[in-house]
Amino acid sequence: MLCLVYIGAFEGKREWGDLYALLFFGVLGWALKHFKWPRPPLVRGGILGGVLERYMFISIQRYGTSWLTRPVVVLMFTLAAVSLFRPLLQDVRAHGGVRGLLSGFGRPRFSWQNLFPMFLLALFGVMMSEATEWNPLARIVPLIVGSGAILFCLLALINDVFKRSAGKRETLDEMARGQVEQKIHMDIKSNVGDMPWQKLLLRGGIFFGWMAGFLGSMALIGIIPTVPLFIALFMRIEGRERWRIVLPMAAVMCAFIYVLFDQLLAIPWPPTVLGDFFPSLRGVVPSV
Repeated sequence: MLCLVYIGAFEGKREWGDLYALLFFGVLGWALKHFKWPRPPLVRGGILGGVLERYMFISIQRYGTSWLTRPVVVLMFTLAAVSLFRPLLQDVRAHGGVRGLLSGFGRPRFSWQNLFPMFLLALFGVMMSEATEWNPLARIVPLIVGSGAILFCLLALINDVFKRSAGKRETLDEMARGQVEQKIHMDIKSNVGDMPWQKLLLRGGIFFGWMAGFLGSMALIGIIPTVPLFIALFMRIEGRERWRIVLPMAAVMCAFIYVLFDQLLAIPWPPTVLGDFFPSLRGVVPSV
């Protein structure tokens, strides 16, 4: 919800034209969760990507490219590279070297779950083809990021298609480690293979109905009035929570968003239908 508030606040100057984009990223987030792909990098990239790119251009225009060779910058790039390739290095070490890692591949086996990395490959390919038509400075970051994304998606697809199953039962130690890693990952395994498609459609419709209602309410009465209303309705209808839990949660979240986005960040709130019909409310009710 905080991501919706953040994006809605900053993108409000486009008259809520990013509704379809938000719904698309909702679907993408569900797919990432179901196929066990990490989601925090996507959120971080969406929020910080433009800021990092802008200040990188400022640094290049002011200092040229010499700042890239400074020790602190080199150290930061090294740490970033280590974080990217750390899972690969762990797999190599776990298999006793590169030869052991490559020995676990066999004949290709395709499944419907391979469609997701294929979709990501096609998506990044289209995005990179669009970026090649931009001017040289503007396409540097998209091409670098897109190339890395295509590389990792391709490696994941190859691993899923050609990797042979272990063919042996897990020991108690391996099962315990898997449980610990699952808890540390702070994620819930999504397995809907045995669920009827009618129930899947119903759950998806309810989820995106709440999302569409949240965005519609933001456009109608503003972000800050929407937050406590949404929390109260969702917790009462979906969670069956008591009012003594709902009301404090709604009040705390409303106060937090008001202090952060209105007072500290001074966000220029997007126009709302209520504010257009009753201009006197502007400045009285935050975000209207």
